[in-house]
Amino acid sequence: MRVHPLFAAAAVVGCLGMPARADVTVYYHSGNWDAFDGQDDHGQPFCGIGSHNPADGRTFSVRFPIGGNGVTFIASKPSWNIPGHTDIQVVMQVGLEQPWTEQAAGSSQSVQWTLDRGSYQNFDAQFRRAASMTLTFPSGNEPPWVISLSGSTGASNAMGRCVTDMTQRAAAPAPAAPQNATQPFGAAAAPQPGAPAASQPTQSTQPVPPGVPPAQSSQPAQPNAPANPQR
Repeated sequence: MRVHPLFAAAAVVGCLGMPARADVTVYYHSGNWDAFDGQDDHGQPFCGIGSHNPADGRTFSVRFPIGGNGVTFIASKPSWNIPGHTDIQVVMQVGLEQPWTEQAAGSSQSVQWTLDRGSYQNFDAQFRRAASMTLTFPSGNEPPWVISLSGSTGASNAMGRCVTDMTQRAAAPAPAAPQNATQPFGAAAAPQPGAPAASQPTQSTQPVPPGVPPAQSSQPAQPNAPANPQR
């Protein structure tokens, strides 16, 4: 596995409005696309794919949070300086298909928008079969982005496997406790049936006057029951 430096920035982009520095691992490369996984600042795992233009540092990525219902799209560029929570219109056109016009939120160097899972399935079908896609920002003066989709099918397949694996891991039951627990003492040291342990204080048999709470018995610490057991 290798960690691609662009996705340290992509993790920040993916958490608009938060001081995101999530760790991201790139585990697969296909054409112009990388597949990655990681966790956001809240510990939620995600799977994603992304493309990077080294000429100006811009990135385009797609991220699916495990257990979520939406797929997040992120476009970022180091030279952008977007006021926080700015509404920005984004148009995606995959090949010659009907364009997708989305309302996005921009902050700092990034713009983010979301498709529900049903809509993303339609987008993904276009994404796999087209040679390129165009990203435009009608409300600003940013030139259109033409993004190569070389390797998009392999990257999408990798993301699908990641989502399946992480979903199954999240749903797996916790491991059962061991059936035969070990003990730190031998049989000879154990108290004999019917005989009180030497360290056990005898209980008072005196009646308690009305209105007086019963005295709390004090049990000495036991060598087989540490106060702070370590796992």
